[in-house]
Amino acid sequence: MTITTPSRRAVRAGTVVALTSAPLLAATSAFAANFQGEDPGPRLSVLQTLGIFLGIPIALFLIIAFLVMLPGWVRGDRNRSEVGWDEQSAAKAREELRTGSLPQTGEDKAKAGSSSGTGGASGSW
Repeated sequence: MTITTPSRRAVRAGTVVALTSAPLLAATSAFAANFQGEDPGPRLSVLQTLGIFLGIPIALFLIIAFLVMLPGWVRGDRNRSEVGWDEQSAAKAREELRTGSLPQTGEDKAKAGSSSGTGGASGSW
């Protein structure tokens, strides 16, 4: 059985009405004039409100960020010392990048000397 276009529209409209009215019906007790037996308690001051709604989330953010970054600070910069990276090799790498000259190994020098200029990676076109 296929549903015609007007029926689909009616189903959609009914769904929208049901989904929007359900939360409003659930909240009707919040709009009641007098609650029986409930004490609303004292009001919060402006500083208390700011502390609860701004201070606590900011403090939690800072604590979580600190805990995330702490292992990296404790371990230190391991990568440079393990691979032999120092300021001299960094300066050399910057100079090679600036001039466009890459260091050549023995194999690279041999290939460069006997190159026919036909392309790289065994290309011949």
